Amino acid sequence: MKFRWKLLLLLLTIAIVPILMGRTFGVHTVRKLGAELVSQSRGQLVKNMENRMQILVDSYSAVLQRGREQIEMALILQAREVELALAGEEVQVPEYIYFAHDFNKGTNLPPDTVHSSFHFRTRPDNKMELLRVSYSYQVFKLAPGVATEDARKDIARLSRLTPVYRTLSGRLKEFVLWYQTSLENGLHGAYPGHNAIPRKLDARTQPWYRQAFERAVPWSDPYVDPETRQIVVAAVMPVKRPNGEVAGVTSLVLSISRLLSRRILFQNIPPATKSFMCYLGKDSETNRIGARIFARKEHSDLTHRSWRAQLKSEWLSSDDAEEFQTMLKDIETASSNTRRMPYKGRDSLWALGPTAGGAFLVLITPYEEILKPALQSSRYISGNIDALVSAVGYFGLGIITIVIILAFTFSRTVTRSIRILNEGVKQLAAGHFDTRVEIRSRDEFGEMGQVFNSLGPRLKELYQMRQGLELAREVQQNLLPKTNPKIEGLDIVGSSIYCEKTGGDYYDFLTRSAKENNRITVIVGDVSDHGIPSALLMTTARALLRQRSSAPGAIKHVVTDVNRQLTEDIEESGQFMTLFYCEIDSKDKWIRWVRAGHDPAIVYDPATGSFRVLLGRGVALGILKDIRYEEYRQDIHSGQIILIGTDGIWEAHNSKGEMFGKEKLRDIIRNNAAGSAKQMMKAIIDSLRAYRTPLQWEDDITLVIVKVL
Repeated sequence: MKFRWKLLLLLLTIAIVPILMGRTFGVHTVRKLGAELVSQSRGQLVKNMENRMQILVDSYSAVLQRGREQIEMALILQAREVELALAGEEVQVPEYIYFAHDFNKGTNLPPDTVHSSFHFRTRPDNKMELLRVSYSYQVFKLAPGVATEDARKDIARLSRLTPVYRTLSGRLKEFVLWYQTSLENGLHGAYPGHNAIPRKLDARTQPWYRQAFERAVPWSDPYVDPETRQIVVAAVMPVKRPNGEVAGVTSLVLSISRLLSRRILFQNIPPATKSFMCYLGKDSETNRIGARIFARKEHSDLTHRSWRAQLKSEWLSSDDAEEFQTMLKDIETASSNTRRMPYKGRDSLWALGPTAGGAFLVLITPYEEILKPALQSSRYISGNIDALVSAVGYFGLGIITIVIILAFTFSRTVTRSIRILNEGVKQLAAGHFDTRVEIRSRDEFGEMGQVFNSLGPRLKELYQMRQGLELAREVQQNLLPKTNPKIEGLDIVGSSIYCEKTGGDYYDFLTRSAKENNRITVIVGDVSDHGIPSALLMTTARALLRQRSSAPGAIKHVVTDVNRQLTEDIEESGQFMTLFYCEIDSKDKWIRWVRAGHDPAIVYDPATGSFRVLLGRGVALGILKDIRYEEYRQDIHSGQIILIGTDGIWEAHNSKGEMFGKEKLRDIIRNNAAGSAKQMMKAIIDSLRAYRTPLQWEDDITLVIVKVL
C-alpha cells in the first residue's frame, strides 16, 4: 500500500475514532439514562395504579356499604309498618283497589298511570317496553285458587301502606324497583302499581320468599324479576301477625345494575380495566371453592359503561393457580389487596376489596395498559436518540470529506520525498552504489536524503567484503576433502558444519605413499573461536600439516615441527588450535596418535559393548613453541569404531539450555554400530539437528568416523 493511502487511513483513523467513541459512549449513556427514566416511570406508574385501584375498590366498598345500610334500614321500617298494619283494627276496604288484571287489561287504571323509563322490560323481539306505573296506588295479586273474599281484610290493611311506600320511594327511587309484601294466604301487594305481574305468579314460590326464612342476612341470591325480566336482588324480611304467627314476607326489589352503578367512580376506572362483582361459592363441576361472578362491567367508554348482572355460572380464574388461591384467602378474610398475576394470558394487576353482603369487587388491569405512558416515553427517547445518531453520522461524513481533501493535499508534499527515496533504494538494490538523491527540504526527509547519499559507498564496501567472504568460504570448502578415502579394510567418512560462512574446524585424510594403500593419516583440528580469523588460521595450519606430513619422520615429529612453525606465526594473536593426529594401519591392525589439546578419540568395541578413549599428553598448537609431543600406539580389531570430533557436538545446547553430552553420542554409536560409517554419521547429525531445533548452530561441528572392517 502506498504511503499516500497509509497517511489517508491514519488521518481518517485520528478523525473518526474519537467521533465513533464519543458517539458510542454518548449514545450508550443517553440510552442508559433513558432506560433508567423509563424504569422509574414504570415503577411509579405501577405504584400509582395500585394505589388508584385500591382507592377505587375501597370507595366502592364504602359506597355499597352505605347503600346496603340504607336499604336495610328502609326494609326494617317497611317491615315494622307492615306488622303495624296487620295488627290494626279491621278497616273498611278503600273505594279504589287495583288488581294486576286491571293493569294488564288497561281498562281500569289509576288516573296518574304513566309509562315509566325506570320500569321497563325487554320483549322477545328485543324491543324495549316501558311499563305503566302509578305512584299513588299499589297493585294486588292473588295466588291461583285464592278467592278475593278470603283476603279482603288483609287487602284493606295492606292498602294503608301506600303512604309508607311512597315515602320510601322518594328516597330510594334510584335503586328500588318494587316494594312488595307477600302473605302466607296468597295475597301479594306491590308498589308502585304496574301492569307486569304474571297472571299465574304465586309469590310464595319465589326463591326470595323462601330465603327470607332460611338466611341470617336479609339479602336473597340474584334472580330474574318476573315483571321486568331484569336480574335483581331482594332485601327480604319475614313479618308476623300480633299472635306471633308468620304472616308473610316484605321485600325491596333492587336492580343489580343500578345498585352497582356509580358514575363518579366509573370515571376513575381505566378504560381497559375489567370489573367484576363476585362472591365465594362452590363449583359443582370441580367441587372447589371459587370466585363466582354475578355482575360485570360492560363497555370501556365512559358514556356507555354499565353493570350487567348474570345468572349463569361463570367463575373468575387466573393462569397462576397458586397466586389465585392466595387471593381467594384474601377474599375469605375480607381483606383488600393488590396482586400481580395473569388474566387470560395477559400479565395484569388485580385489585380486590369486600363490599356489601359478602360480595367483593375485583378490578383487573393489564400491565401493558398501565405502562403505556412509559412506553410512549421510551419511544420518544428512542426517537431523539436516533435523531442524535443521525446528526453525528452527518457530522462524521463532513469530517471524513475534509480529512480526505487534506490528506490528498498534504500527502503530495510528503510522498514526493518518499518517492525519490524509493527510486534511489531501487537503484541501490540493483547494484548502482553511486546513486544520489536530491531532497532539499529542511526536515526529517532532508536528513534522510543525506543519510541515503552516504549509504552508497558503505554498501559498496560491504558488498565487496561479502564477495570476499563468499570467496573465502568457497576456498575453505575446497580445502576440505571432497570425497571419503577408499582404504582396504576401513570404512571412513568425515564432515564439517560451520555455524558461519567460514569456520575454524578442520579435518583431512593423508596417505604417505601410493604403495601403502592399507595405511591412512586422519587429522581433526579445532581453531579457537570461529569466523574469518579462525578460517585463516585453519588454512595456515592445513598447509603446514600437509607440507610436513609429506616428509619422512614419525608423527610426533610432524606435530612438533608444525607447532614450532605455527607458534612463530600466531604467537602475538592469542589464537591456538587443538589437534588430533593419527595414523591407522588396516593390515597390521594398529593406530598411532598424537594428541595436541584436543578431545580424545572414542573407540567402541561391539564385541564387548565397551567404550574407551585415546588419551595422551600435549597442549594445543600455537601456545608453546619448544614443546615436544609424544606418540601413542594401540592395536585395533575388526568391527571396532573410532570417532574423532570437535566439542561442538557434545556441547550443543537445546532451547532449555541442556547440553547434548557424550552419553547421548555413545548411545547413537551403540545403536548404529551394525550400519556403515555413513549411516552412523547421518544418525549423529540428524539427532543434533533435532536437539537444536529451533535454535541455530552456535559452534562449528566436525566429525570423522572410522570403522574397522
